[in-house]
Amino acid sequence: MVAVSNEPESEDARRDPPFAYHTPSLLDEAAGAIAADGASPRDGSGILTASVYAVRRPALASLPADLPLDEAIRQISERGGRVLIEPRAYVHRYGVMDGQSREDLASRIPEGSRCVLDVGCSHGATAAALREAGVTEIVGIEPDAGDAAVAARAYDRVLPFSLEDVREEFPGRFDAVLFGDVLEHLDDPAAALVRVRPWLTERGAVVASVPNVGHWSVVADLIEGRFDYVPYSILSGTHVRFFTRRTLTDLFEACDFAAPAIDVVRFAASPGGAAKLARLAAIHGASPDLDVVEFLATARRGPAPLRL
Repeated sequence: MVAVSNEPESEDARRDPPFAYHTPSLLDEAAGAIAADGASPRDGSGILTASVYAVRRPALASLPADLPLDEAIRQISERGGRVLIEPRAYVHRYGVMDGQSREDLASRIPEGSRCVLDVGCSHGATAAALREAGVTEIVGIEPDAGDAAVAARAYDRVLPFSLEDVREEFPGRFDAVLFGDVLEHLDDPAAALVRVRPWLTERGAVVASVPNVGHWSVVADLIEGRFDYVPYSILSGTHVRFFTRRTLTDLFEACDFAAPAIDVVRFAASPGGAAKLARLAAIHGASPDLDVVEFLATARRGPAPLRL
């Protein structure tokens, strides 16, 4: 049996990587560290289901031909077979990203917010955090019809369109507009910000999260001639725009927002990565954000744009 990171079917079969990885280079380092683990296989007979496992042919031959695969471990164990968990290997199974609540964004909406728009709301998992913050009306925008239907169970209203396809206007209605890891997926993030700016109340704000393309792992790979996409990472294959602190600030200011307040998310570097980070940070003029994985920006409406 091979352990699984991120939502294994049994906690006893969990194996998390030794550090967070955002590029194939870091994945290779993590896999090497796990493979070097000197631990012996441990008994897994008490784990009756697993996400990933290998079964010897003789054991399979003794099982009914129509037995569901997820029953194989139980049957083999009951027939006296040995079930072992291999400690030097694991599978990274991505969690259900659509089901993750964004408490980090909900905690940054203006105090006293009552009406919030969540752009790219997916399954609407942030509903509970927003309600706890005192929000009484939540509107979502979600282009995936299936996800929009799920979100509609938690939000007061969900528009099953892309933002650019929404024909309705909401002047001065929202105390906050959320873009949770959305701007980097848009062909024109500036157009999105310009669109929602008039929808904010006078004290309203946009709260957005974007990955930092200036993270040391990406910079180090570029120096080595690599720029690899990895699902659900800084370089997710669905990202079409990339941001640093400066470009994120420029984006908001160009769309007539005040300079955003920016918080950051940092993860500890891997052992090999720590050395690379130290070398990069020692370069004169190096960015102070080399260890930043994600930016969390809160931007309020700026002065009314000039009309020439």
